[in-house]
Amino acid sequence: MDPEAEIRDTKRRKEHIDMLSYVCDSEHRIPTRGPCGGSIIHEVCGKEEYDTLPGKRFFTCINYEEHIERLTSRVEEVEAVIKWVPEVNNKIKSLE
Repeated sequence: MDPEAEIRDTKRRKEHIDMLSYVCDSEHRIPTRGPCGGSIIHEVCGKEEYDTLPGKRFFTCINYEEHIERLTSRVEEVEAVIKWVPEVNNKIKSLE
């Protein structure tokens, strides 16, 4: 298959999957609670904040900052483990 045709086909399929997601979301409406149980905030961007799409609507959880902090700490923990893996591999090789 031609690479350009494959890229076009992939984009078309992704757009179709996105549309199915939008339809599913529209049937179930915007959730009233976030994943943490906090309420959802409805925000509208003004023209000064976002030039290309003024009036764009956002629906965020009231506790999104806490989620970001929690995810950041988890990423830091994972990075520490990743740095530790080569050391453990060297110890295992030395034991063999």
